[in-house]
Amino acid sequence: MNNLDHTSQPERGPFRSATPLAILAYDTIAAALAMFVAIELRYRFSEFGTSPGLVEYVAPGVFAISCVVIFVLMGVNRGLWRHTSLRDAVRVLQSIVLAHLVFLVLLFAFTRLVDFPRTSLVLSGPLLAALMLAPRAFAVTLRSGDLRNLFRKENPAAPIAVLVATRNRLAEVLTSQMRRSGGPAFRFRALIETSGVHGGRALHGVLLEGGVDQLETVVSALRDESGTERIRIVLADRTPSPDLVNAAARVCGRTGASLTRARQAKGAAAFTAVEAADLLARPPRAMPQNGARALVSGKRVLVTGAGGTIGSELVRQVAALGPARLVLLDSSESHLYEIDQYLCRLDKAPEWRPVLGDIRDRAGLNALFAEESLDVVLHAAALKHVPLMEVNAPETALTNVAGTRNIAEAAGEAGVGAVVLISTDKAVDPSSVMGATKRVAELVIMEAGRRWQQTAFSSVRFGNVLASAGSVVPLFEAQIEVGGPVTVTDPETTRYFMTVQEAAGLVLEAGAQARPGPEQGALFLLDMGEPVLISRLARQLIRLRGLAPDEDIEIRFTGLRAGEKLHEQLLYAFEASRETEAVGVLQIQAPALDLQELGLALDGLLKAAETRDEPAVRTALEALMPLGWPEGVHTMAPRLSVGTRP
Repeated sequence: MNNLDHTSQPERGPFRSATPLAILAYDTIAAALAMFVAIELRYRFSEFGTSPGLVEYVAPGVFAISCVVIFVLMGVNRGLWRHTSLRDAVRVLQSIVLAHLVFLVLLFAFTRLVDFPRTSLVLSGPLLAALMLAPRAFAVTLRSGDLRNLFRKENPAAPIAVLVATRNRLAEVLTSQMRRSGGPAFRFRALIETSGVHGGRALHGVLLEGGVDQLETVVSALRDESGTERIRIVLADRTPSPDLVNAAARVCGRTGASLTRARQAKGAAAFTAVEAADLLARPPRAMPQNGARALVSGKRVLVTGAGGTIGSELVRQVAALGPARLVLLDSSESHLYEIDQYLCRLDKAPEWRPVLGDIRDRAGLNALFAEESLDVVLHAAALKHVPLMEVNAPETALTNVAGTRNIAEAAGEAGVGAVVLISTDKAVDPSSVMGATKRVAELVIMEAGRRWQQTAFSSVRFGNVLASAGSVVPLFEAQIEVGGPVTVTDPETTRYFMTVQEAAGLVLEAGAQARPGPEQGALFLLDMGEPVLISRLARQLIRLRGLAPDEDIEIRFTGLRAGEKLHEQLLYAFEASRETEAVGVLQIQAPALDLQELGLALDGLLKAAETRDEPAVRTALEALMPLGWPEGVHTMAPRLSVGTRP
């Protein structure tokens, strides 16, 4: 089935209504009746005892014919009664006036208006308006319980928009917008139904133009009508398919329209601009919270790197799950201040403590663990920017490796219940210093799991986090903002992506899945679907601004930088994964680890890092890579790139 098609559900609710033909039949009969009654009243009350003659029977028929023509041309019969709006009511009144004008011309041709009382038109118009609007108003009231919905006006300052959604969602959004204080947030001028089977009907006076294949035609026509005013495409489904989002983005690029989508929120946040997360090749995964709640609820939780992109989201999610106490550790004063202020503004915030400190400071960590009696450690602190880390290998090793070792040892010695390390897909067959140090950090957690079996140690691998500091999306957005060019390393580069909410949720769920014992520090990852082509992502971000790639904004390919790979992997060739109790969370099954060999190699790496001997750091990292590999594959160990300036 096409991912843009949502026809699997039968018609229900707002679309199970009278057909346009049935509505036209009712309106036609009402027209004939109104004219007949008007003529009768005119003669009976003004010239009692006289008869209008043949015109009494000819005129209603001619008037009915006039109404059929005008009603069809004006689309009066296409509106669903229960979704009648002020625009529909105005269209009905306009159609009645036009039908009377056509009627007079036709009747003159038939009868020269002989015996026809002109003043009967004063009666037939109001009568027909009442007969046509009364059942529509009743249907509106019956459905919404509020006749005022019929008379709400749109805001002339609101942007012109095309609403795109499934059949029932269109009616739901239009109805809620009509009830909105201050009027609808948009001036909807056309509807696109994602199955495309209801073209020709209307809701609240807005015509259903057809399916997604008609979107570009509709937007182009509205753009031509509105002149310089920009058109909005509004995706009303709360979870639109990636194919639909991408199709709409392409239309934006070709027409200059902007793209908006519905959110799980109210008020001003109910509709916001489409973001990079909406362009994933899969719907964002809603992480379960049962495991997360069991992990942190009522516990004393430390988050390292608490002011970073992932660390701050961890703080937000943990704070909502009722911890006994939150300890926020970060070496950046400004980042720590921002997350501290978030908790200050939070209703029902847990007890918390901001700590300005460094994971490289073992003495400081020992004091902190002794003071706080921690139950859970979420270790997000790291140096992560690949090009910068290539020319700062010793500092990277001291933070990512020594810092992780400090956390693991302090937690193990303090009897902490669970420790979760945030790793990366760049730790698999690493070609960069950053990736290599994160792989070594995984090995450190495995070692800690064997040494302190009362603590549930685990690591979590995931791909790029959308919109995180220094990631590709903010870079592209900044480049688009200044008119380009947008720089992409290679046309074929792909990356795995996830939202920051998914990343934080995975960390918590993985921590809940890990168990104390001889697991050697369990490894987890998120099922992130298919990798995303970076050049395609760049094009879609350009289109979201209503611009055309390679025309309005240049895309320039710069070549892979030091330490970068064309494609990332989630697993080594010798690793296998299996599903866990948490949907979308996979556990990696890795070979056993020689703890003695690892300890000696770590000592050598950290000694080289402390003396800032960069070549020795790289050599030590390369020597560490095969540890934990099965016998016979050591010769496949990757070589790190030579450090160059980014």
